[in-house]
This record gives sequence, structure tokens and C-alpha cells, in this order.
Amino acid sequence: MPKKLTNNKIIIENIPDFEDAKLVKIEKNYFKIIVSNIIIFFFLLSILILISFTIFKQLEGFDYIWVVAFAYILFWPLNIIYSWYGFNKRFYCFRDHDVIYKSGVLKETLVLIPYNRIQHIALHQGLFSRHFGLASLQFYTAGGVTTDISIHGLSVETAKKYKELISKKIQQQP
Repeated sequence: MPKKLTNNKIIIENIPDFEDAKLVKIEKNYFKIIVSNIIIFFFLLSILILISFTIFKQLEGFDYIWVVAFAYILFWPLNIIYSWYGFNKRFYCFRDHDVIYKSGVLKETLVLIPYNRIQHIALHQGLFSRHFGLASLQFYTAGGVTTDISIHGLSVETAKKYKELISKKIQQQP
């Protein structure tokens, strides 16, 4: 006998608010990794600029060289300040049925991924992350790349526990 089709009304007041979830900040040591990456990038960029000035002799007569140098030097601290604000805007929360990740300075992004959409979860550690005892979790979801998220700046122990918990929840799904 065929099942009887039901189509119950969803009452908006009965839907739980994800805004009520207690979001957790990422580890403070992760900002050291961000700053390390910025320093390495600007160091390599500085070397590249110096090499280009020595190779291209026609740039010696460039009248606005001091303006460019001042803007370049000013860009360093502005980049670190922007990164600090971005670092302070990164939050996550693991709940019974989903994971929430919030980030962004100019454009705030809040991603909520139900566990039944997650196909794979990976734990990553870079060179600096290993040094500071941090890791990142990357979630691969069904249905496209746009919903995949990475939560950087978790302690290794925390990341391993969440990976194990979510992997069990994924395996329990029909």
C-alpha cells in the first residue's frame, strides 16, 4: 500500500534561530601565522621590486619614486591592521546537526552547513600551523564548491575531536 503524502505547514516561530548559537573565536596564535605570511609575502615582494629597479635602469629617472615607496611602506601596517580586524571577525560553532562559520570585514559571510551535506572532512597543518600547534578543518560538501569551507586556527586537539565527531555523524547517515 502506498504511503500517504503529508505536507505539513512550517511555522516560522518553531524554526530555531542560528543567531542564538554561541560562536567561538579561533585561537589567538593564528594571528601570528597571518602576520608571518604577510611578512614573507612583503619580503619577497620587496626583493622583487629591488631586483626590478636594478634590472630596469629607466626607472631611475622616475619622478614619483618616493611617493611609490611611501605608499608601499604605508601599505604594510594597513595590511596588518586589516588582517587583525579580519582575524577578530572569524567565529565558528559546531552544533548537533550543522556547523556554522562566520568571517569577513567589509563583507560578512555566515555559512551554515548541515552534516548531511558534508561528504568529506580533512584536517590540514601547514609549516607555521605545526609550529604553533594549530590546524584547519576543510569541509567538502555535496552539490558544489561554493559551499565548501575551511576553518583555520583551531588547536590540533580541537580539530581532531571535531573531525572524529563529524566523521561519525557522516557515517551514521543513511
